[in-house]
Amino acid sequence: MKVCHITSAHPQEDIRIFHKECVTLAEGGHRTYQVSCGTLYKKNGVRMAGFGDAASGRLGRMLGTARKAYRMALKVDAEVYHFHDPELLPYGLKLKRKGKKVIFDSHEDVPGQILDKTWIPAPLRKIISGLYRKYETHVVKHLDAVVAATPHIAEKFEGRAKKVVVVNNFPNLDDIRFQKAPFAGREALVCYAGGIDENRGESIMKHAMEGVPGELVIAGDHPEEKQENVTYVGRLDRDGVNDLYGRSVAGLCILKPIENYYYSQPIKMYEYMAAGLPFICSDFPGWRKVAEESGGGILVDPTDNDGIRSAITGLLTDREKAERMGRKGRDYVVANCTWENEAKTLLRLYEEL
Repeated sequence: MKVCHITSAHPQEDIRIFHKECVTLAEGGHRTYQVSCGTLYKKNGVRMAGFGDAASGRLGRMLGTARKAYRMALKVDAEVYHFHDPELLPYGLKLKRKGKKVIFDSHEDVPGQILDKTWIPAPLRKIISGLYRKYETHVVKHLDAVVAATPHIAEKFEGRAKKVVVVNNFPNLDDIRFQKAPFAGREALVCYAGGIDENRGESIMKHAMEGVPGELVIAGDHPEEKQENVTYVGRLDRDGVNDLYGRSVAGLCILKPIENYYYSQPIKMYEYMAAGLPFICSDFPGWRKVAEESGGGILVDPTDNDGIRSAITGLLTDREKAERMGRKGRDYVVANCTWENEAKTLLRLYEEL
């Protein structure tokens, strides 16, 4: 089939959209296009239909950039359209009315996420969340399927969408290398790779490092900077991330206690395990099971700086324990949480359309 993935908010080579889903479809024999901000080129069998730069500002992205994405998508004239952002819901409905097969890929529980948006005045959040959910329900009942990034998100669509399929955002073991360097010879280093903001624990991690005999390296969209024993290295490519994991003793995933995170599945936690790194994470209900079943993680209260500091220091000090935990995490991911199995689910959905 001729298929087209559309995003107005994610980077052109987004891990889930491009590296996992689009490449999987191309390798499965489908003529695969991706519409996004950026340029025109072809990579890994995927035709990248970039439409230039995103509009400036949040409103500009939600309105102007979404419209540009839709116009480019129409030019592709695919049989199946698979879109990834809430602002594209109206255009998903338009594509359906044109007789196309249409899939909405929900990366987040958006109504729940709206309740935590600090840029929306608090008295309006519940109202906006309810209005969004009502409109989302109106759209998805007309679409062919919803792909949910976690089982928790899938539950939110049950009874609202025609078909709901879970495609977990698990790591591709071809991308995340198992790091075999002995922990005893590694630097006194812990790492974080991903989105950087207060809700994702930026200040929590920095405060916890105070007095720790080691360094925290943060990789993501932030200018390169050095602050005492915290170093920002900017966004890294896949080789750079693998190198960082190979130098580190542990990975951090200490998000703020926000309801929308409680049952999320942060890809970085699974990447740490795939690389053979132990991880320190917030003690959330959805994360507790993974940390305990794998034996590869330490749960901490994200509001307890002393407890986080103790967990970091403990792994930096006891390298044998850190290495054992890392290997347990790797074994757990290989057995339970790889993109290979999720790819089969995605391809099966397309076969059923």
